[in-house]
Amino acid sequence: MNSNESWATDNDVPTPKKIPQPVGYRILIRPRGVIEKTKGGIILTDSSKNDQSYLNSVGQVLAMGDECYSDRKKPWCKVGNWVIFGRYAGARISVQKVKMVLLNDDEIIATLENPEVVTQQL
Repeated sequence: MNSNESWATDNDVPTPKKIPQPVGYRILIRPRGVIEKTKGGIILTDSSKNDQSYLNSVGQVLAMGDECYSDRKKPWCKVGNWVIFGRYAGARISVQKVKMVLLNDDEIIATLENPEVVTQQL
């Protein structure tokens, strides 16, 4: 099974202009990249990056299917929101070398105003 670290594109890589449009209850998420080195300049090992990805399944909602939350009074998230999702949830895809995750709308665990609230440092 692939770790989230292997499915998180560097944050400096821009999101492609043309992305797949999810259908039905699916949501397209771009996972936040993992930290490669500390503020002090120490380069993290692969093990540390994997541990970091285990703790942080955070991403930004890029697109939503037309039936998302149609069975709910209020949607849990919307395009542009930062969300937390399960480590192995969804299907992983790559669009122009940018890694993304397709989830069902009920696989969103929480929303975040700021992704930095969930620390990435070990």
